[in-house]
Amino acid sequence: MYFLNRNLPLILSVILYLLLFWLRFLQGGWEIKTDLFQNQRQALDETITKFLPSPQAQLLSGIVLGEKKSLPPKFQLALRDTSTLHIVVVSGQNLSMVAGFFLALAGLIKRKAAIILAFGAIIFYTLLTGAQVPVLRATIMVSLSFLAQIFGRQNSGFWTLVVTGAFMLLLNPQWLFDLSFQLSFMATMGLIIIAPILLKYFKYLPLIGQDLAITMGAQIAVMPIIIQHFHQLSLVAVITNLLVGWTVPFIMIGGAVMLILGSISQILGTVVALILNILLTYFVYIVQFIASMPFAWEYVGEQIWVVWVGYYMVLGGVLLMLTQNANRKTQN
Repeated sequence: MYFLNRNLPLILSVILYLLLFWLRFLQGGWEIKTDLFQNQRQALDETITKFLPSPQAQLLSGIVLGEKKSLPPKFQLALRDTSTLHIVVVSGQNLSMVAGFFLALAGLIKRKAAIILAFGAIIFYTLLTGAQVPVLRATIMVSLSFLAQIFGRQNSGFWTLVVTGAFMLLLNPQWLFDLSFQLSFMATMGLIIIAPILLKYFKYLPLIGQDLAITMGAQIAVMPIIIQHFHQLSLVAVITNLLVGWTVPFIMIGGAVMLILGSISQILGTVVALILNILLTYFVYIVQFIASMPFAWEYVGEQIWVVWVGYYMVLGGVLLMLTQNANRKTQN
């Protein structure tokens, strides 16, 4: 009874939200049907194709512009088997990875400056992809979570994300079943909840500690979604994302520079493309090499939703235990 009295406002709020959600679900959701920057994005895509070979050109178009171009079948399978397919499609998870990469700079510069850089990368990516709906969803989620950290409300990051996700689902309840929405939400959850906990244990690892915490945080959070959708578990997801994830911000920046200078001078665009091609070729080689390993992935049949609810409940318990252990070590 004490629990009910103390949490009565929260319980009533949840009940009211569920009723509103059900009504919105019956009514149908709101969806943006226009793409204001489609022609400009196609022109930029043609410029990329002019300066780079395949599959590097398709890879850059996917990362920078969100273009759904046809990747070579072998490379597309390699991306799937290494759980890196999200990087070349507009799923929102690559947006979270880019923002997380800039947050990792907090060890070198002030944390607020790193968060501002992450926020700038988010806006930059959103504009380049034509502000498509999946990216807008991810932008809202990630941006508000990071703004909470800028204003010293790190503990509010979780609730900021939950409230944002709940509001967006009222706009369109069908997004709950959309893969890009699920990846955007859970990848961001992994960055703001799981990664900081893992960082307490990985911060002593030289060079890779922060990147490892960020990569594992995102992968742990989205693993059930990827398994349920693709019916396979990548056993090399963490190592592959760790090896290629760091290139994403540099590829984005290099791609933007190439597009700008390439529109001014063919020679300048070619010079930047030669440098950028090194990163892209590295990305392609690492993904294909690791995917060719016999233990890269295992088939997992479709599971009922109760299994994944159990997964997240166990994950929550493990994270709580790790947090308590880290706090005890700090106090001692």
